[in-house]
Amino acid sequence: MRTLIDPARWPRRLRRFVPPPPPIGHAERWRAAGFALLAILICGLVTHVAAGPALLPWLVASMGAASVIIFAMPNSPVGQPWALLGGQMVSALVGVASLRWLGSWLPIEFVAAVAVALSIAAMLYLRCLHPPGGATALTAVLGGDAVVHLGFGFVWMPVLLNALILLGVALIANNSVRGRRYPLAGTHENPHRTRDPLPTARIGIREEDLAAAMHERGEVVDVSTQELSDIVQRAERHATSRALAELRCGQLMSRDVVTVALGAPAADAWARLRRHRIGAVPVVDPAGRVAGVVSVVDFLKAIETDPQGRLPHQHDPALSVDVLMSRQVVTVTIATAVTELIPLMADRGLHRLPVVDDDGRLAGMVAQSDLIAALARTSAM
Repeated sequence: MRTLIDPARWPRRLRRFVPPPPPIGHAERWRAAGFALLAILICGLVTHVAAGPALLPWLVASMGAASVIIFAMPNSPVGQPWALLGGQMVSALVGVASLRWLGSWLPIEFVAAVAVALSIAAMLYLRCLHPPGGATALTAVLGGDAVVHLGFGFVWMPVLLNALILLGVALIANNSVRGRRYPLAGTHENPHRTRDPLPTARIGIREEDLAAAMHERGEVVDVSTQELSDIVQRAERHATSRALAELRCGQLMSRDVVTVALGAPAADAWARLRRHRIGAVPVVDPAGRVAGVVSVVDFLKAIETDPQGRLPHQHDPALSVDVLMSRQVVTVTIATAVTELIPLMADRGLHRLPVVDDDGRLAGMVAQSDLIAALARTSAM
């Protein structure tokens, strides 16, 4: 049911001034608010204790604005650690210097304007643009006798202490959220530990293309090339999903799966790997559920630890496959869309994935060759 606060009911001229709703759920909105509450509370308590009974400023107002960025927009370039610390410190330094060297012979309004302007320039040159820094520079000029008494000490206490506490809370809180990395990671790490970009980043629009386009704009864009590249890749996957909308893993998978039973001798697993010329076999329990995966790599790792370079079952015939197998297994379901295999196989380097049914029992295996065949068939249509 639409109400008067629904922008869709407003005149078109007014709608231009109303942004679309943020693409986040209610849980994320309240999470950001809760993190900010915790950060400001800790910041205030710690700094107040550190300041002692002296009438010193102990909480800079700009930290409230900084909390909005680092908790509600943790992927923003202006909310990264160097932006937070560098932006706050250089702005405080510029503000104190402006008041000390210009305050005695220029109107305070002019000094405040100069402080904000110079802090912006300094942050841009030092690559630590942080919007709340402008407020910090203004606080240094208009903070009154307490700030004047501190002089350049204002940079360290309370500004730097406030910023360090906020950063500490941000590192713990943001990284506690599943799927979030703070600070923002650079180029995604190649699972094969080479300098090549991930396979999905080698074709189409690349990060250097985005960087060149952003440079052509000649203005600050509040998104990193890494994040923008990730958004573009996700958009491409959604576009591919339309072409593969009805194709599921259950249609691609091989059903005659080579397996080894949980508790079976390691020699049996090695024999099946050699006989079928495959890189890995799933280990299943008596109910048919995937308990792990044992691969050629697992056997090679065991050879490295043996002084004589023997296969693990050669010096211990009773060795169980349970000891060698990897228990952290990535699986997909019969109903999983084929497009979801692309990042798993291309970027994470997974060659084969077990496919499970609704009860979690092994139903088949899907390999990179199956994915290639599906994509090739789609492109030929």
